[in-house]
Amino acid sequence: MRIEGDYHRDGYAAIRSLVPPEVAGYLFKQIEIDLAASGKSFQTFAKQNNLSKRQSVDISGHFYRPLTTFLWGMTPIMCQLTGADLLPSYDYFRIYQQDDICRVHSDRPSCEHSVSLTLAYSDGIAWPLEVGSRQVTEEGPCFDDFGDEPFASVAMEPGDAVLYRGINLRHGRTQPNPNKWSAHLFLFWVERGGEFEQHAFDAQRLKSELGRVSSLRA
Repeated sequence: MRIEGDYHRDGYAAIRSLVPPEVAGYLFKQIEIDLAASGKSFQTFAKQNNLSKRQSVDISGHFYRPLTTFLWGMTPIMCQLTGADLLPSYDYFRIYQQDDICRVHSDRPSCEHSVSLTLAYSDGIAWPLEVGSRQVTEEGPCFDDFGDEPFASVAMEPGDAVLYRGINLRHGRTQPNPNKWSAHLFLFWVERGGEFEQHAFDAQRLKSELGRVSSLRA
């Protein structure tokens, strides 16, 4: 593992080989295998969202527990890298399609410390994550670009990640995805005893989501 950049000074840093590329690739394959075993496919989870121009595949760690286990297991190393006492909030898996983008945005309070981890590219072409330079203080709307805000562009190979302050820095992917598809895992933490500790384990959102599911079953 190799760190590029100063997280404390800039609010983001690249983490080369956060996990071995073989682990990243087999995590992607294991998700696909488990879906097939349950009679589903990635397409089952394809939907439109306001971050993308095309449908993306989204699978929450709340409903696919191996992802949550991965998040919890990464917590000690993230405590070391951030220098903070962290509690996990949530994570999710996403597949972007060719020519899609991720609109520029800032995140909700559960994303105090965020990681974007690349798992796999269909065509092996790195697709950069871009991180803005101006501080914000809350979840922000989506835009197709950064406007006049300077930003950094970080290319990632499978197993590479970017650690960034998701609440405080806008981020996105404004260049169209050059691959037929790309697979990513997004992981989030909050600080124990901090302003956003109540969002640990994404408890408030999960309670709301489980309530919605229960009402649908009633």
